[in-house]
Amino acid sequence: MSTITLLNETGETVRLAIFQKPVYNPTLSTIAWQIAAPPPGGTSVVQIPSDFSLAIRYSNDPTRPSNLDTSAKPVSFSETSASFTVDGIITQDRRSNGAVINQSFTDLVLNEVRVVNNFSIGVESAIYRGEDPIYEPQVIWPGGLFMEDVRASMFVAVVSQFTYKGQRLVQEEISLTQLEVLEGDTLRVTGSMWTGYSLEKQ
Repeated sequence: MSTITLLNETGETVRLAIFQKPVYNPTLSTIAWQIAAPPPGGTSVVQIPSDFSLAIRYSNDPTRPSNLDTSAKPVSFSETSASFTVDGIITQDRRSNGAVINQSFTDLVLNEVRVVNNFSIGVESAIYRGEDPIYEPQVIWPGGLFMEDVRASMFVAVVSQFTYKGQRLVQEEISLTQLEVLEGDTLRVTGSMWTGYSLEKQ
């Protein structure tokens, strides 16, 4: 697990969003993977896990497919090329039909994470890095495919006081200060809410 260090050289508490932009799905909203709030003159150290996981939610009632009341057991992975299927399973008493995530190690596409929904109804899928989703959860319809490149760079940007982890980020806001960050980097934020902020590498 690597880290990035964020130094607040302003006289205010600033909120910094750490995020990854979707590569294959540019219309997908960018969300805050983490929010750091180093105090004035202070430091925040953010750990970046090297492992990922795939989680899905779906409806236990096929007549109400948008009622996401059931989850399948998440599957962890550390490779940047991975392939998954969401498959249906029937319980031993044959009374209910559930979904399970299966990982396949054949027909991998280099640097792609692919998820195919073979289940009878749509499922909401999310790719997590550590404990939190890095992309906005997406519904995959029956027979549908979701794919993404999880190698994408991480970015840091100054965001408003009312931005929280998992929330959609406003492109016009983050574009003012966003800076690509590599594992082990130290970034410092300067400026103020009155003059504007800037981020630069130490």
